[in-house]
Amino acid sequence: MIFLYTFLLILLAAVKFLCQRRAAYLAWRSSRATLGVEKLLHEPQFREGNSSKVINQAKAAQRQYLLGLLVQKKERLAAKHFVWQNLCDKLGRAIDRLRHWKGKKLPYTLGALDVWLFLYLIDYFGVSAYVSPRHLVQLVSTWLGE
Repeated sequence: MIFLYTFLLILLAAVKFLCQRRAAYLAWRSSRATLGVEKLLHEPQFREGNSSKVINQAKAAQRQYLLGLLVQKKERLAAKHFVWQNLCDKLGRAIDRLRHWKGKKLPYTLGALDVWLFLYLIDYFGVSAYVSPRHLVQLVSTWLGE
């Protein structure tokens, strides 16, 4: 019982750790994309010639296009980060509920699974003939008979 319960908690903790790492990586990428947007947004526009009033329309359109692409990338990364962070929070709550479920249904269920796993391993490795009740009764009766 203890083995499967502990294994389940360790497995869920490992999944939560990987989920948190993915969320942190996406947060880092999102912040880098935000910095790129801020840099492009506050970059001064170049004006051609000696006039400070004439702006090259092609360069302004290209800048707006690049700004739009960067904003789309930032929003997509922020949405992915939100999904992964939400998954991590749900997983953390599930692990906490599982840890506080001691003495209730789960340990008894895992205890039954432990017994089943033990019996399955006995049968799988072919030692069931030696640990069967009939063989054990014969062994004990021969010990007591002598």
